[in-house]
Amino acid sequence: MTKKRTPALRKKQDYQDRYIIRMQGGKAGLVEATSKMDIHEFRVFMAMLTMVLPDDDDFAEYEIRTQDIIKLYSLSDDGRYYEAIRDAAERLFNKRFVIYEKKEDGEIYKTTIHLIDETSEPVKKSEKNRIRLKFNPKLKPYLLELQREYLTIDIRNIANVQSPTSVKMYLILKHQFNLGNRRARYSVARLREILAIQDNEYPMYGNFKQKILQKTINDFEKYTDLVVTQLEEEKVGRAVDAVIFHLEEKKAPKQLEQISKKLTRQVIKSTNGSIVVASRTQDFIEEITPSEVIESTLIQAEERTSTLDQLYENVRRFRIAKNTLKKWLDGYSEEQVKRSIDYVITKIDKGEKIKSVGGYIFNRIKDADWGNEVVTKEIKVKPQGPSPMEIQKANQLQSELERLKVDLQKDYFQERLGLVQTLVQDEQALIAQLMLQLKNDNVTENPNILAELAQANYQLYPELDNVQEFLVNFDKGGIFQGYMFEKVEKLYPTKFAKIREDFQAKALANGLNANTFF
Repeated sequence: MTKKRTPALRKKQDYQDRYIIRMQGGKAGLVEATSKMDIHEFRVFMAMLTMVLPDDDDFAEYEIRTQDIIKLYSLSDDGRYYEAIRDAAERLFNKRFVIYEKKEDGEIYKTTIHLIDETSEPVKKSEKNRIRLKFNPKLKPYLLELQREYLTIDIRNIANVQSPTSVKMYLILKHQFNLGNRRARYSVARLREILAIQDNEYPMYGNFKQKILQKTINDFEKYTDLVVTQLEEEKVGRAVDAVIFHLEEKKAPKQLEQISKKLTRQVIKSTNGSIVVASRTQDFIEEITPSEVIESTLIQAEERTSTLDQLYENVRRFRIAKNTLKKWLDGYSEEQVKRSIDYVITKIDKGEKIKSVGGYIFNRIKDADWGNEVVTKEIKVKPQGPSPMEIQKANQLQSELERLKVDLQKDYFQERLGLVQTLVQDEQALIAQLMLQLKNDNVTENPNILAELAQANYQLYPELDNVQEFLVNFDKGGIFQGYMFEKVEKLYPTKFAKIREDFQAKALANGLNANTFF
C-alpha cells in the first residue's frame, strides 16, 4: 500500500496532543538495544517519537522548543529546565544504540547505530529556545517499518519518572506485558547489558538490586500504569543469576487525569474502535458544583469508618463497592446517604424490581426534592458562596468520577477488542467475509470515505497467514480498526450488546451515566 508522504519539517507545537510513541521490540529491536541516556535526553528523544506517525514513509526534520518539553511532561516553567533541555537535545547527536542481530549469513552481529543524523539550531540568540533534529535513516526499520512485535506506549504513563534507568526498564517490561507475559524473566547479565551498566558500576548484585531493580519497582508503583508485584530471584549456587518480574497493570492517576480533561470537544479519527469526528459526552459529572456538596461535613475518622462499614453491610448484596459508598459520603451528608439507601431497600423489600440498585440509590441521593419523606436540616451558607474546602471537595469528587469513567471506557474498549480478536480466530470464514465487504465498499459508484481510508491503511505481510495479517492491521488501531469494529458488530449484535449492558450496569452502580459507552 502507498504510504502518506512525510513533510520535510514537523514542529512539536503542532502536535501537542500527541503522546503515543512506537518502536520495534524484540531482542533485535530498540526496546532491548543497549543505550544510555539521562532523563532530559530521554524526554527529547520521546518528544521526537511523538511526531513520527504510523503512515510516514521517511523521517521528517523535527523542531522542538524547550517549552514543548516542559508542557509535554508538565514540568515547572521556572527557567531551570531551559538550558538542560537544550543541552540534552545537542547531546543526542552522540548517542547510539547497540543491537545484536542475525545477518544474511546466519551469524550474529553487533550493530551500532547513531541516534541522530543531524541537528540544527538558530544562530540568533533570541531563538535559541528551539532546535531541529533528524533521526538517522538507519533507524527506519526500528521506528517506521515496524513488524508485528513492536511496542506502543502513552508517554504520559512515565511523565513523572525521574530515573532514566526506570524509564528504560518501563519500555522493556511494558513490552513484555503487552505481549501477554505476566512473568518476565531476564538474566542479570542481560539487564546490565541493555542498561549499559559498566562492570565497575554496582559490581555486587545487592547494590544492583537496590539502585536499579528496587528503584524501578518503586517508580513503577508511584508513577506508572505498571506494577511489579513480586521480584523473584533465580540462583546458581549462592549467586543470583536471573530475576523474574511479576507484572500487573494499574491505572496511572496523572495520565488518566490528563486524558479525562480531553474527553470533550476533541476532533479525532478513531476512539474505542469507532470513527468519530467530534465527541462530547454530557453526563452528571459536569453538573456537579461545589454548592451541591455543601452538606458534606467533617467528622472523626472513627465515626466515618463505622458508618461506612454499617452502610456497606446493608448494600453489599447489591454489589455496590465500598469505595462507591465512600464517594457518596464524601460528596453528600451522612443523613442524605442513609435515608436514600433505606428508602430504596424498603422499595425492594416490598417487591419492587430495580435493575441497577446502585444507580437508583445515587439518583435518590442527589435528588434535591425529597418531599415529605426526608426531614431537611438547616444549612448555613455564606452569601459569597461555597468555602474553599467545599470547592476542593467538589473538585476532588469530580476528578475521581472522571477517572473512574475513563477506567471503565478503557476496559469497555478492551472487552470489545478482545471479542473481535476471538471471533476472527474462531470463525474461519469471517476474515474473507470482512475483506470482501471492504472491497465492495470501495468499488461502488460513491465509495465510502472510511472504507477508502481503511483499505489504504491495510498493509500486506506475505510471511503471515490471513488471520495473523488481519490481526496485525487490526491491532494498529486507527481507521481500519474502526471500520472493522462497525462491520463485526453488525454481524454479532447480541454479543456486543451483552458487553455494553454489562458495562452500563457497572457505570450506574458507580453513579455514572449509562450513556458513557455510546
